[in-house]
Amino acid sequence: MKARKVLILVLSLLMVSTLVTAYGPAPEEGPIVIGGLAPLSAPGAYQAGTQMYQAMKLAVAEINEAGGVLGRQVELVVGDTEGLPEKGTAVTERLITQDKVVGLTGVYHSGVALASMEISHKYGIPTVYAEPWADDVTGKGYPEIFRIAPTIEYFSRIPVEYYLANGWKTFVFVNEETDYGRLQSEATTKMLVERGIKESDIQTIFADPATEDFTPILQRIAQNPPDLLSNAITGIGTYRFIKQACELGLAPTAKTALEGTVDIEYPEYWENVGECGKYTFFSYVGLPKPLRTEKTEAFIKKFKEVYNQMPGAHAMEAYDALYILVKGIEAAGTTEPKAVIAAIEQTKYQGVLGEITFKYGSTNPVPPDQPKWAWHQWMQPNVYMIQYVEANQPADEANIVWPRERATGPLYTKPAE
Repeated sequence: MKARKVLILVLSLLMVSTLVTAYGPAPEEGPIVIGGLAPLSAPGAYQAGTQMYQAMKLAVAEINEAGGVLGRQVELVVGDTEGLPEKGTAVTERLITQDKVVGLTGVYHSGVALASMEISHKYGIPTVYAEPWADDVTGKGYPEIFRIAPTIEYFSRIPVEYYLANGWKTFVFVNEETDYGRLQSEATTKMLVERGIKESDIQTIFADPATEDFTPILQRIAQNPPDLLSNAITGIGTYRFIKQACELGLAPTAKTALEGTVDIEYPEYWENVGECGKYTFFSYVGLPKPLRTEKTEAFIKKFKEVYNQMPGAHAMEAYDALYILVKGIEAAGTTEPKAVIAAIEQTKYQGVLGEITFKYGSTNPVPPDQPKWAWHQWMQPNVYMIQYVEANQPADEANIVWPRERATGPLYTKPAE
């Protein structure tokens, strides 16, 4: 028995030694290496991922031009997640063990975040997520994980309020068969039922996000058109869905409203859907034009100068998230992970999206009357409902329709009969 205990102890020490050798502490000299995660190729939402990458590069360039941090330059190493959880896991492991990053940021897809955060937690690496929405990203309460994007629960509340304000009573949601799509369905259905909508009047259909032809699904829906046809499909899938629904004469019509995802804020939307893009609406995460600050406008101006395009909300989030991570390192005075995590908890950063803080953490635990996802979560992300009323309309010129106190146009503009 004693020999067995000794053997187990030796094996345990060998495992720890292997882990330390594979990972090891980040070097205290040379550049401070930050890891970025973004979908840069299909099947991920690579349009959003590309802008996130560009925004992170812009932030790093500014930081280095200003002298870097702790007297050292910042180096950005970005891995392509392809929007796939297994790819996100592998890329995160590589960034930590091979590239020796001292912190991580970025991420668009919830499934990728839920997978990669386990690796951040395993190695104790501070991680500030820019865009994933799944409640459990922060709901697990991992010390290393922070988020500035809205959660599914927070985000879903805004469109549900908008649906009800329009008096819509029947709903069909076509969601991608991913963590994001399933969680979005659960949250939205729950909130609608709680507000008096019959569960029998809510239908969710799940589809592969890489689907090219949604016609069979749409033809079934057309047999009994709902008041609202919505989709939670990221990337080019949402463009295909909207164009095909329009070409079938299903939506948008005077009878059936049509909702897209945040991906329809990009110029590629109009290139793919043309006139069919009119009258669609979507949830915008960020600051619409009338609500922007001087810092927001400065970022947009610089982004357009460097990349010759309008940055989406994902770019703003990626930019702010990287700055928060670097500000944490600066405040800690070291790249030691626990010190950086403690510093980020105390962060009060004036970003392009507004003042970002993390209300709940190790020194102020989440109280029982708050959701678990409030841990290391920015509690006031910006979410608005936006509707296009003209073809080729830039997102920042579209109508803000919800909340009404910030509205710049009618509650909802119907297509002509």
